[in-house]
Amino acid sequence: MSADADDSTRLTEEQIAEGLADLPGWAFSEGSLTYTAVCESPQAAIELVAAIGQSANGQNHHPDLLWSYNEVTLDVRSHDVDGVTARDLRLARAVSALAGEFDATPLGGDDV
Repeated sequence: MSADADDSTRLTEEQIAEGLADLPGWAFSEGSLTYTAVCESPQAAIELVAAIGQSANGQNHHPDLLWSYNEVTLDVRSHDVDGVTARDLRLARAVSALAGEFDATPLGGDDV
């Protein structure tokens, strides 16, 4: 990702692909970053949702988030620019780190 990309600049598909290259399970689809983590139990999924919510709120970012039994799915985009920005990639990195802390496995890791 280029150094001049800031939080209000929509990234190109090339910049997005570069930003997601080392984030297993993340994909770019229909103008958003998408990710699903599979947790060991519904309780672990609830705890991951809470941790993601705390991290996202701390970044003043509010992704669409779905909890379904032991799966947590995110749809991340910057609504103010109607696309993906550096802010979204930072949140994706934080979510991936949290998923690792909660022993969650990315679904569709081969799709990146």
